[in-house]
Amino acid sequence: MATSQDAAVKQKRSALGVMKLFSGAIIQPIVFLSVVGIVLAVCVILRLSFMPAVIQTIGTFFFNVFLPAGISNLPVIIMIGLSVAFAHKKKTDAAVVSILTFLVYLYANNAFLKMTGRLIQADTLAGTGQGMVLGLQVNDTGVFAGIIIGCLTGWIFNRTCDTQFPEALRIYGGSRFSAFCCMMMAIAFGIVVSYVWPFVNKGISALSTLIEDSGLFGVFVYGFLNRFLIPTGLHHLVYMPFMYSAIGGTATIAGQTYEGAVPIYTAELGNASAITSIDPSVKYGLFGFSKIWGSIGSVLAFIHCARPERKDDVKAMMLPAMGVALLAGITEPLEFLYLFASPLLWLVHSLLDGLGQMLEFALGFRLMAAGGILDIIPGLIALPAEMTKWYVFFIVGVIFIAVWYFSFVFLIQKLDLHVPGREENYVATGTGAVKNAKGVASMGDVQDIIDGLGGKGNIKAVINCMTRLRVDVYDISKVDKDKINRFKNSGIVMKKDNVQIIIGLKVDDVCEAINQKLGAITE
Repeated sequence: MATSQDAAVKQKRSALGVMKLFSGAIIQPIVFLSVVGIVLAVCVILRLSFMPAVIQTIGTFFFNVFLPAGISNLPVIIMIGLSVAFAHKKKTDAAVVSILTFLVYLYANNAFLKMTGRLIQADTLAGTGQGMVLGLQVNDTGVFAGIIIGCLTGWIFNRTCDTQFPEALRIYGGSRFSAFCCMMMAIAFGIVVSYVWPFVNKGISALSTLIEDSGLFGVFVYGFLNRFLIPTGLHHLVYMPFMYSAIGGTATIAGQTYEGAVPIYTAELGNASAITSIDPSVKYGLFGFSKIWGSIGSVLAFIHCARPERKDDVKAMMLPAMGVALLAGITEPLEFLYLFASPLLWLVHSLLDGLGQMLEFALGFRLMAAGGILDIIPGLIALPAEMTKWYVFFIVGVIFIAVWYFSFVFLIQKLDLHVPGREENYVATGTGAVKNAKGVASMGDVQDIIDGLGGKGNIKAVINCMTRLRVDVYDISKVDKDKINRFKNSGIVMKKDNVQIIIGLKVDDVCEAINQKLGAITE
């Protein structure tokens, strides 16, 4: 007979599983925004004052297209991404249902505000708690409505998309029934939001004030947690709210109000002449510190600690991975080596990251540096040095290369850690994939992953984030790591009923190939 304690443990595991599934799903729509970011970065350069007038005009045109399309419409982008990511099958239908649901929510919220006489009449809606979304004045929930509706739509869709009615009504079954259920949910949600959101908005303002008042210590804790939680896959839950919602700050730039560190910074890049300082919300986008400087210091330490006969092998394996980290900010192939070598190594790595972010912000550095070197180039070009103090990033960074290097060398040698190049039977399977992978086939047969997960019948759901395959299984005891490792990967993390396989930049292709074999993709 199950005890109340057993029930509590089961509930806790279920909650953790939901959080992991959410953190994997939420990153998928955000990844596509990197394309928007690249275009905006180019536009920032084209709009600089020394450019010919025709070039500035072209840059302004594209900037004015991509900024509102990609940044100002984050709620709908995230909502569709979440709905499709959560849908186990019929993903095309799920996408159509999700946009219908979001539109119904907007119109329901707008109509109910009108009906109850609470629609604010003002020249500017900034600070009123209401805003414009897809041309409709609604409660200004930022990305939160998109997140909630996306999750609810995915959940309802999975439970209703196979519902069938008698023959005469069959056309209204399946995904059409899902659409009806989701739209009814959207109407109810739009009404509830009109009453609840004003109180939530006050809470968000209070939370932002609390974090801001915590000063440099808050920057340290934020930076540390954002790095330390990577193995759990829950780090997205740390930075997403600060980067893309009002929790990260609100600023009015060139007459337009933006919420979240990324939208604020992007608007500043495009309107450099209209600002006199960089908004402090930029501190939430400094976690590229370890991706650049930490990668250099740690890789040098690994090479130094390798046995003489293995140094060339370690260089060939780690230097390409370091290059990817420096340029693009993709660090997981490296960082999971730290974790698997020793949890203490991972703890020190995370502490140094938080400390570095705190110091560079304290010394006045004010550029968005969430990824690799490529991330900071637009700011270096578009924003004046007296605002950004870009040189602080490099001075502190060079110092921390040495700190990372000596810390890792000491720990590796003192604890005799079995890092690459220090054990007889080491086989480079993970980071080598960064260099060698030219397609899924070159990395192995995805059937090995399926077999290693216990076969099709043991797999509950397969999704991916930027570099990891995230799989929910029915019975974790059936998972065979040796079989999975026939397919090139950078490591395997197992906890409860969740398996994460670190693949690298080819993870999208791998996930799609697996889902096709499982028959999950039906369109």
